[in-house]
Amino acid sequence: MTSPLLELDHVTKRFGRVVIAEDLSFSVGAGETVGIVGPNGAGKTSLFGLISGDLAPNAGHVSFAGRNVTRLDSAARCRLGIGRTYQVPRPFVDMTVFENVLVAAQQGGRLRRKASYAAAAVALERTGIGSDANVPAGRLGLLARKRLEIARALATGPQLLLLDEVAGGLTDPEVTVLVEIVRGINAEGIAVIWIEHVVRALTSLVDRMTCLYGGEFIGDGTPAEVFANPRVREVYLGSDPETAIVEAVLEEQGNPPVETFVVEEETVVEEGGQ
Repeated sequence: MTSPLLELDHVTKRFGRVVIAEDLSFSVGAGETVGIVGPNGAGKTSLFGLISGDLAPNAGHVSFAGRNVTRLDSAARCRLGIGRTYQVPRPFVDMTVFENVLVAAQQGGRLRRKASYAAAAVALERTGIGSDANVPAGRLGLLARKRLEIARALATGPQLLLLDEVAGGLTDPEVTVLVEIVRGINAEGIAVIWIEHVVRALTSLVDRMTCLYGGEFIGDGTPAEVFANPRVREVYLGSDPETAIVEAVLEEQGNPPVETFVVEEETVVEEGGQ
């Protein structure tokens, strides 16, 4: 049996009485696509912190590519192949798009000279913003900033890409563009774990979905299986009238794009009002 690329083994994280993760066990295989849903405050972004090294668990172990990385910080895990994005893109606004990605290639990927320039150029092309290479990052619109956030993560050379609500604030056509970018990345063998409130993005892409609530996983399977789970429906979908859209499309297509369904999407406030 092939070993998982990522494995969380009974991981627990608390801040005082606040439980972020409670005895979580979770694994992702090489090249797999996994979507994570759950209400606000469920601990989704904190889960990414535990995977990427931004947070250290109180108990349990994190393994990546067959190595125990529990005690490694985020920089060390990045060099091993864990790349991540953040909910609100915060590029170096006075640097060009290319310079932003070049920093990621050199500092995150530890590349130098021609290799770092090549990695940055490839990341820009893969995310469709090569034409903006010489544009100051502060002048980018939201979609381009989201693409730049992914490009910076790609420039580090990840085996696993963590996407944290990169579809938030985008229009339906922009979501479609973003999904195709992520699909292309995954087609190259990079595993993807995607936290998202824009359910359409996940059902268009992922093979597997899990629902996090109160620091615990309450559903895991195909998107159709997870949305059919009574506990998931209770704590995540609730009585939202848009639930009918999810049900109808899942029944018809099994694992579909859902054009309008967004659960508790948070408003993205651009840094500096941009």
